Amino acid sequence: MKDWRFWIVFAVLTVVQIILCNFLDLSRYAVLSILPVLILMLPLRLGNVPMMLISFALGFAVDFFSTGMLGLTAAALVPVGLARNSLVYALFGDELGPREGELTLTWFGVPKFALATLILCSIYFLVYVVADAAGTYGFWAGALRFLISTALSTPVCLGIARILRPE
Repeated sequence: MKDWRFWIVFAVLTVVQIILCNFLDLSRYAVLSILPVLILMLPLRLGNVPMMLISFALGFAVDFFSTGMLGLTAAALVPVGLARNSLVYALFGDELGPREGELTLTWFGVPKFALATLILCSIYFLVYVVADAAGTYGFWAGALRFLISTALSTPVCLGIARILRPE
């Protein structure tokens, strides 16, 4: 039953992200995304290639149903899918055995989860900002957008992790 609950909440949070993209335009410098934590919370038994395919499909679905450029979110989410398994085993490696591949905020603790979420949000927004800018605005404007978006999305992603796998 837990797997069904996870996938239903995953689908609902994907719709929430689409709604956020369509109706919550904070500013030019602030983008709110919960997609990195959705990728982080996927089952660990998935390898890099399935993780990247899921990341692309998720990003493409969000792009398709929102007002963004088609492929921008997908391009930013694929590196998150690639880095996810390495990051999980680097941060949570010794503690993964008894959990059978299930990441939960309460089991691994807030500091480790915050670090994992911060790294994945940083990867996501680095690619997102560079791809979205395409040389149209300067370094400092891009750096400000990266910093604000990462600082805004990381705490929201921690709350989403608790919703996605409560314990």
